[in-house]
Amino acid sequence: MTLAACDSTQQESEKIGREGKQLAAGPAALSLGAANHDVRTSDVTLLSSGGRTAVAARLTSTSSRAQAGLPVLVTVTGKGGKVLYSNQQGELESSLQRLALLPAGASVWWVDDQVLTSQTARGVRVRVGTGSSVASGAQASVTVRSVQLSEQGGIGVVSATVVNGSGKEQGKVPVFAVAVRGARVVAAGRAVVGALPARRGATASVQVFLVGSAAGAKLELTAVPTAG
Repeated sequence: MTLAACDSTQQESEKIGREGKQLAAGPAALSLGAANHDVRTSDVTLLSSGGRTAVAARLTSTSSRAQAGLPVLVTVTGKGGKVLYSNQQGELESSLQRLALLPAGASVWWVDDQVLTSQTARGVRVRVGTGSSVASGAQASVTVRSVQLSEQGGIGVVSATVVNGSGKEQGKVPVFAVAVRGARVVAAGRAVVGALPARRGATASVQVFLVGSAAGAKLELTAVPTAG
């Protein structure tokens, strides 16, 4: 069991390193576009632990229509308001810059667990841009079940099963996990499921490595379908 924990921790470190290299590879500017007045942002939280920093936010739709491809801009600041990190630049994995789907009237979690800065972060701002409308009943669905919390190498790990609720194949499905204690977000993380087969009820396992401590907290997960 000790060896498995070390291997898992090493794999997570390698993943962080790969995405960090993507950030340094060159610009791929995120265009926020017009402000989205149909999405309310709340519970924006900056988290740090084990040399990692993450941002969690709750996005709530006030629209009667589903929205797709919503750009999400994160800006982390330090002393004197100096910008330490922004997800606007860099060749980042898609779920770090956009929310693929936000159903009508839904409230979901979104997490950026790749905040790269060597300085102390003191503030964070999350803004949501405008995507495209999705016809009622046209969007796919993905759910999460069998959620469990464990610890590997001193890091909280959420294990769960992701279920395809439609007959369409789902690729690179982001899973955002947030731990809430009382009314406060105390831990958060993100993982990506490589693929869900084009079969209703098809499943895949996922592990989410958390930033922060989830001990005694309630776990809330959001899985976002990427195919309509």
